[in-house]
Amino acid sequence: MSEEAKKPEAAADPGSGSDKSGKLGLILSLLNLLLILGIGGVVFMQFQKDKHKESVSDIQAGGHGEAQGEAHGDAHGDAKAEGGHGDAHGAPAAKKGDQVVNLDQFTVNLSTSVGTPPRFARVVIALEVPSAETSAEITQKMAPVRNAIIDLFNSKRPADLQTGEGRNFLKEEIRNALNSFLVTGKVKGVFFSNFAVSN
Repeated sequence: MSEEAKKPEAAADPGSGSDKSGKLGLILSLLNLLLILGIGGVVFMQFQKDKHKESVSDIQAGGHGEAQGEAHGDAHGDAKAEGGHGDAHGAPAAKKGDQVVNLDQFTVNLSTSVGTPPRFARVVIALEVPSAETSAEITQKMAPVRNAIIDLFNSKRPADLQTGEGRNFLKEEIRNALNSFLVTGKVKGVFFSNFAVSN
């Protein structure tokens, strides 16, 4: 009989153990659900944040259109010289005889420290030069012109371009770099008609 008495006790113990494991399973399921909801919330918030951030293609599309519009203004007479189309995009109103050379958009990497995500700048640059001869020389030497500008941007940290003072210093560096190899005339002014730094 003592063996029969042990059997009901043994049968009772697993039942109480299954209640504990059932409660533990329920708690773990709830924790798992909360974790999944938390991760889903973080992903959703990041998606909303990224949705409002400009991408490279957005910047290229916007900046390139401005560059084409400015180039179109130069192709039809002296619209820039009279302060027409160029002023709307930040390009200068050239003095009589001066020329404005619009360069294609630049998308260049900036200097970052090791372990930091890469950062880049997108910029459209206009150069004010004294004559059509200097404008033609810049067009002829476009490869070294672009190379000099890219090298200068590659040496800059994102913080260097956050302030107006930093951007003005970069404009002066670009002017000096280009004037070092131009023969027919010197660049009088450098203008950013579109400027953006990635986050």
